[in-house]
Amino acid sequence: MTQPVTFDVNPMLKKVDMIKQVQIPFASSLALNNLAKEVRDNYRSEMKQRFRNPVPFTLNGMYIKASSKSNLYVEVGLKEFATKGNPTSKYLLPQIQGGRPYMTRFQKALRQKGILAPNEIAIPTQSDYLKRNQYGNVMPSQYTEILYSLQAFRDSSAFTYRREAKRVRSARQYKARTTAAFNSSRNRYYPGIYLDDEMARQTIDSALFWITRQRNLPPKFPFIPLGAAYAQKNWNRTFGKALAQAIATA
Repeated sequence: MTQPVTFDVNPMLKKVDMIKQVQIPFASSLALNNLAKEVRDNYRSEMKQRFRNPVPFTLNGMYIKASSKSNLYVEVGLKEFATKGNPTSKYLLPQIQGGRPYMTRFQKALRQKGILAPNEIAIPTQSDYLKRNQYGNVMPSQYTEILYSLQAFRDSSAFTYRREAKRVRSARQYKARTTAAFNSSRNRYYPGIYLDDEMARQTIDSALFWITRQRNLPPKFPFIPLGAAYAQKNWNRTFGKALAQAIATA
């Protein structure tokens, strides 16, 4: 004797359809956004390995364009705008693609003054007279001090430069005078920018910047290949974790 038992699977199928329609797009968006954050963090780790003492401004110079359920697209890129200073998309570009180094405002001002030729660049020395921050970079105040002493402020400079020049002119602690040496045989100095001080003049340490020929940089930070490789390697893990979270909350 048998007793047939029937089951109605339609409610379960509807639930499965609901998961497919709602939770999978949610899981995909969640995975994309989590993966984008990981890619950004991996970029930061790569910067610390490939660059010497990168500053927080550089490490934080990336943006994330987040994904949504209706737009399964995420983007990680270098910021193209900065309220202060130069955006990372500009000064990191030579490190990514190779080519001529990025010209800072300091370099541009020296070039416009005629201290630098079009194919030259000023490179900081290891002089103890250079004021450096905790990351080993020359302090902005000393750049301003040098430009003021050399009368190399550009007419088109930002208001900040003109304000800093006024501050340097009135600040007693900034009395260093700099001079550019262009003829090494005449001055017995290599081309550069020197501290014009009686004590400093007696030592090679008075050289603050060497003036040298500008050379093309090799690619050092392959931004797109690094990001793509990390994303491809970690997508399955990230999506699996996001899908489990989505199903648990269904």
